Amino acid sequence: MTDGTLMALLASILSVCPVQGWCSDIFVVDARGADLTVGQILDGTKPLQLAVGQRVTLVTSDGRTIKLKGPSDTPPVPEGEVNSGEVLDSLKGLMKTREADTFSAGIIRQGNAIVDQPSPWLVEIGHSGDRCLVDGERTVLWRADVPTGTNILEIAPTDRSWSASAPWPQWSDKLALPSTMKLNNGQTYLLSLDAVQFSVTVHVIPQSVRSQAAKAAWMIEMGCESQARSLVGALQ
Repeated sequence: MTDGTLMALLASILSVCPVQGWCSDIFVVDARGADLTVGQILDGTKPLQLAVGQRVTLVTSDGRTIKLKGPSDTPPVPEGEVNSGEVLDSLKGLMKTREADTFSAGIIRQGNAIVDQPSPWLVEIGHSGDRCLVDGERTVLWRADVPTGTNILEIAPTDRSWSASAPWPQWSDKLALPSTMKLNNGQTYLLSLDAVQFSVTVHVIPQSVRSQAAKAAWMIEMGCESQARSLVGALQ
């Protein structure tokens, strides 16, 4: 990593930290039994009380994932700061762990496929699986191939409470959804394009998660592997 790239990464992560050093903020990804909400910001240097049966998954501003279960009354990130050189290694380690989870007794987990996409903020629609969005940002769908004719995209939630269709732009690999069309966190959507059907489960990253490293860790935890790879690649 060059000095310029490292400085760019530091600027991205420290954009939410006006003081010198690394953020001690941590973000709640999942909370079971605990009085915490997804996206909530906590001070990682302060004790987090968890009773028996309570579980939480957290990500740090520097891209670490922390999983705790009660009983516990310790700070999730007692050291506060980390060596800046460990950021990418941490994210790459998370990706390798996630990839290892795709294999069990020689069986490849079905669902998510690793796709080389040009931007982490695009929603790839060629395969079923998990996709991550940033809250408040317009959803842009992306396909790996460029259509030479007119195709119709159809989308509906699994409960079929509504459905929508639109022509896919000829000679374009992207289709931006209307700004008024919001895809909900945790909702699975059924899509059809070129007579191929697949399902996509949406995970919305809260606006409170502002550093790129934390977003990458969130993507990895949610199973948005292709997007995470694209984002980590941009940070290198």
